[in-house]
Amino acid sequence: MSKENAGCLSIILPFLKLFTKETKEEEKFPYAIRDDFLSEAEKSFLKVLNQAIYGDMIICPKVNLKDIFFVSSKNEKMKYINKINRKHVDFLLCKKDTLKPLCGIELDDSSHNRKDRIERDNFVNKVFKTAKLPLIRVKNKNSYTVNELKENINIVLKKNKIERKADSTVKESVVPICPKCKTKMVKRTATRGKYKGNEFWGCTNYPKCKETKEI
Repeated sequence: MSKENAGCLSIILPFLKLFTKETKEEEKFPYAIRDDFLSEAEKSFLKVLNQAIYGDMIICPKVNLKDIFFVSSKNEKMKYINKINRKHVDFLLCKKDTLKPLCGIELDDSSHNRKDRIERDNFVNKVFKTAKLPLIRVKNKNSYTVNELKENINIVLKKNKIERKADSTVKESVVPICPKCKTKMVKRTATRGKYKGNEFWGCTNYPKCKETKEI
């Protein structure tokens, strides 16, 4: 190697070593745990809500709407996913064994009187209504009655159960429509369990939608 080439390498190598060292350093994330995951009002309400639900239910706080609902129309999926992606419901009641959503609960303070919050609340109300998932709105106050809250939840859940049963008993001609997604169902055959070999109607959006109908 010539002296000229050796001189060039002596200049370049230190920079290469410095670059390699910098790229190997682990990126430091600026994350920390929030102390206000739930507000004081939400924590106070949650204590009462825990006493108002039955043992077969579980409470999930601050759930993103995108994790509760899906868009049944594939052609407009991203459009409507983006509408709910950054919105959450304060509390979601679910079945403890299956985590099936039963009811949403919103705790409304004075900020919900603002125009932008009213528009947001109306949109969320429509989403829940369209998906046939009950949504209870509770006014934020200093204290709550366990029995009153329990009765309110029972009334809403019973009403929703009756409405769902009525939808499922509607007779369909030829190919039935999924009561949840409003799309045509497809004929499937059970491959296991006590109904193995039996045909049934299933939703085309399975597994996100598990609605079925007997043939």
